[in-house]
Amino acid sequence: MEEEYFIKVDSYDFDERISAPVVFVLFYDHMDNNCRGFECIIEEVAEKYNESVVFLSVDIEQSPDIAFRYSVESVPYVILFSDGVPVSDVEGANLPDIYMDMIESAI
Repeated sequence: MEEEYFIKVDSYDFDERISAPVVFVLFYDHMDNNCRGFECIIEEVAEKYNESVVFLSVDIEQSPDIAFRYSVESVPYVILFSDGVPVSDVEGANLPDIYMDMIESAI
């Protein structure tokens, strides 16, 4: 995961971090090959919106309580939050446009 854009969060700081106006949360599993191959897509999105969106990542193996709270059953999984409230989500690896459209609708 590209650390330049994504802030890794866990159960201790997740709720505080999602309170920003627009927050993109990537749920992943560091051992999952699909998630590792997905990095280039997510990095493209993060690079474009890093000035206006907070990008967080949650490893579901390290923070299963957060994954359970948001019914994350497979990864990668993205939830977009606005002021701490989930406004959209998408499961699986998708094209960058899908994530960009999610962000545009929340900005």
